Parts: sequence; C-alpha cells; structure tokens
Amino acid sequence: MSENPKVFISYSHDSPEHKQWVSELAARLRRDGIDAILDQWDLGLGNDVTRFMERGIVNADRVLVICTDKYVSKANADEGGVGYERMIVNAELVQNLGTDKFIPIIRQASGKEKTPTFLGTRVYADFRNDSQFDAECEKLIRELHEIPIIEKPPLGKNPFPSAELDPQLIEIPEEVQSASVAYATAAKLVRVGDVFGWRQLIKRVRPGIFTSLVQWRQNELDRQKAESIEQLVQVVDKAVEIISPLMVVALVGVESGREEFRDQKSLLDDLLNISEWNSSGYTTWANIPEALGYVYHSLHGGVSMSTNQLNLSVSLARVKAHNTKYNGESFYIWQKSNLTGWMDSLGSSCTEGWNYLTNAYERWEWLSPIFEDKSEYLTSLVAYYMALNIHELASIIASGQQDTLNRSFSLNHPFSFNVPLTFMSETRDINQRAISLLFRNPEALMELWTNLNVKREQMESSWENWVRLFEFWLGNVYRNTLMWDVYHYNVVDYKKFFQNL
Repeated sequence: MSENPKVFISYSHDSPEHKQWVSELAARLRRDGIDAILDQWDLGLGNDVTRFMERGIVNADRVLVICTDKYVSKANADEGGVGYERMIVNAELVQNLGTDKFIPIIRQASGKEKTPTFLGTRVYADFRNDSQFDAECEKLIRELHEIPIIEKPPLGKNPFPSAELDPQLIEIPEEVQSASVAYATAAKLVRVGDVFGWRQLIKRVRPGIFTSLVQWRQNELDRQKAESIEQLVQVVDKAVEIISPLMVVALVGVESGREEFRDQKSLLDDLLNISEWNSSGYTTWANIPEALGYVYHSLHGGVSMSTNQLNLSVSLARVKAHNTKYNGESFYIWQKSNLTGWMDSLGSSCTEGWNYLTNAYERWEWLSPIFEDKSEYLTSLVAYYMALNIHELASIIASGQQDTLNRSFSLNHPFSFNVPLTFMSETRDINQRAISLLFRNPEALMELWTNLNVKREQMESSWENWVRLFEFWLGNVYRNTLMWDVYHYNVVDYKKFFQNL
C-alpha cells in the first residue's frame, strides 16, 4: 500500500450532526496521512454521483462503511445511493472473496443488525462511545497504515525439511473417475506450479473419458429417442458427468490465472471433434458434442469472469474452432447458435439451454469448489454472456453493418441475435452485480471493441438501437409470460451501460 492509503467513506445522510461527525472523522484521517475521499469535499455540482461512488469504491485501498440504523436499513432494502453502493461492494466481494477491503464503522446501532447483510461477519470498529473516539481512531489509523499494535512474530523454517511440499511427491491417480478427485489433484499441481505433473494428469484422464462417452452412446442412446425436455436434461447431464473430470482440470487451470495453466482453449476442439463419434443418426444424440461445447465455453467464461480475467473469457469465443461434421469448416463460437444456446440436444430452445446452465449448480457438486455459491455462479455466467453480447455489437460495427440495426424493427425483418438474450432473465440483483463485474476492469471491457478497431463513440451511438432491439425481440417472445417484467427492468438497467462506464 502507498505511504498515503486512499480510503473511500460510505455513509448515509442521516442528519446534519451525523454528516458533521463523518466530516470530522475524515479530517482526522487526513491529518494522519490517510487520503480520505468524502462526498462533502470531492463531489461538486454537475458531477456524476454514480460514477463518483463506483470509482471511489473500486479505486480505494480500503472502504470505511459508517453503519447506523438508517444506513443498515437502506442497504438491506436496496434504497437510494446506499443501495447502489451496496451493489458495487457486492461486485467487489464477488471478485475478491475474503477481502479485508471493507471496514465496518459502527456509529449507532439500536437493534441486532449492526452492519448490512452484504458485509457479513466482518470485524468492525466501534465508534458508538464518543469518549473512546481518540483510542478507536488510533486503532483505525494503524490498520489503514498497516502498522499493527502487536507485531506478528516472524515465521521460521520448517524444522523437518523432508516434510516440505515437493511437486514430485504429489500422487497422480492411475485412474481419475470423478470430477472431485480431478479437482483436488489439479489444484495441488497448480499450487506448486508442476507443469509436468499437470500434463501427466491430462494424459491419464483424457483417453478413457472420450472412449467412455462413445461407448455410453452406443450402449444406451442409439436405441431410444427423447420424449421430454426432462429426458434430454438427464441425457446431457450424463454426458457432462462422463466428461466432467477433464472439464474440471481445464477449469482449475483457468481459475489459477497462471500463464502456464490458464490457456485451456484446446479442450473445445476436443469436445467438438470426439474421435469415433458417429455424427449421423438421431440428430439429438449426434449433436451431444455441441451441447458439451456450450457447457464448457460457458463455464470457462464464467470462471474467467469470477477471477477478473475478462480478456480470457472472451478469447475462447473469438478463437476459430472447427467441427469435422461441417467438413472442417472453421467458425467463431459466438456465431454458432447451437453453441450459444439453441442446441438440438436440449430441444433447440435458447430458454431451455439457459435454464440448463443456471440450474446446474445444484446438480453438479463439482461446481461448489469453483464458485462459492449459486449467486456467484449466476453473476459470473450473466457477466460472461453480457460480454459476448457487447462483443457481438462491436463485431457488427466493425463489419460496417450497423445500419442494419435501424432496419430491424419489423416482424418481417427481425434481427437475429447470435448470442441469445436469455441472460436477461435472472433477478435484477444478479443483473446489476454482473454489470458491476464487467466494470471491475474497465480497460479490459473497452478492449471488447477496441480490439476490433471500433471506437467508443461508435458503440455509444449504436447502443440505444441495440437495446431497443432487445426490447423488440424479448417482447415478441416473452411479453405474455411471467418473465416479461424481469426482462423489462433488466433491459432498462442495461440501457444505462455507457452512462456509467
């Protein structure tokens, strides 16, 4: 941390007296070398309030959350500026699980809830007693300058050197038949940077898995046909279960963020071109590899987003893949409808395709070590598909076809999205957190269009029509369903994207 750590102060305007107290606390911090950011000083007439909050929270080294009954009530009810700050803080917590960036400051608490629910059980500083103000300030200032009151003893060497972790001692099972074993082994190898062991693990996992997949289809599928979407889900789940050990190893590499492990694009080609897979016969079963490709690139994108690797998430969709079924034709993932949600193996419905993904957290137990909970899982998936959607618009502009957006508001000439808009069907909270996840790395976000030589001005000028097409398309498909209100409000939030960037 710098000599003058930057601290953003989040509070509610309960009363003039409370504002004065917060101002005095901030002034005390600044006198002791803390660069305190406070709206009373740093937010002037004409400034963008939401941008001030976003940049303040994201760019600060630490954030002081001044907790009062009114602040806690507003944050938990998602009201006003406090509610918006809660959304930004949630995005930060999603990105940095276990972070100590947020420090609750208890100024006043008359009930059981001293802090908002989004701060969980974080240790707080107690400023309720004014007579203890100086003592609490000293503790807080020491914490912000990273000068502890009690020094932690230095860590000595292991007195038993032979017990130190040695990459060569990590045992790689002869047979890896479950995703949980694959995850545990891959995680150990990544931690010690054992690239050789990693390759050996893949060599032991890969051949048997594809052989098992082919045999399973021949023995169980080729003699039957699907009768319901529930049966289709069960069949694709079985295929995912068979392939999951290899998929998990790849996702651990992505999750690590380490250069020697994180490039896992080749698995997509493997899934789309399974050796000895019969591409003829009943289309629903023949196209199972494409369903596996859909699952993998979606999870790859979600893991990348949850670990702040936006560039990596979209890089897989930008790579040209090929499928022997199409005579070796190369294509971009985001341009193939059967790889973005409209899969024959799940009824060719993008709604069913999205539901399959979003309901998977309960079905696939191996997702829980990768994503802390379902909320993080859904937020990451939505953020990834938002990134693909933004990339799709940038690609249209880069190809000089943005004028087609103006001509697509007609049932006779409807616009056909390559990336389905089903990501808009999650709750408004998930949708807002996903947007904040994208904003976590503004430079990488802008590369979604700058890498295609598209300027921000071009994106902004096309954005209104782009989102109007959302409303047009979603209205035609879902207006008379229970989902319409969810879609509508999420589109309204998405429309403000460039206002907040």
